[in-house]
Amino acid sequence: MQNKELNNFNKMIGDKATIIGNLSDQYKKASTPEELMWCAIQMQNHANALRVIAERLGTDTKEVYGG
Repeated sequence: MQNKELNNFNKMIGDKATIIGNLSDQYKKASTPEELMWCAIQMQNHANALRVIAERLGTDTKEVYGG
């Protein structure tokens, strides 16, 4: 069960990284200040979520494998 949870965290990290990359592409193509702000806010939100998920992965990995 614990390895399954670690795999889920890894998948979530990959998904968030993909979303942030896509938002970065949108940001480059944005033509109005509103679009730029929307992309920046979305990237910040997903980056914060990515940080939290990465911290949980690190904590759970330590609990599973020791350290």
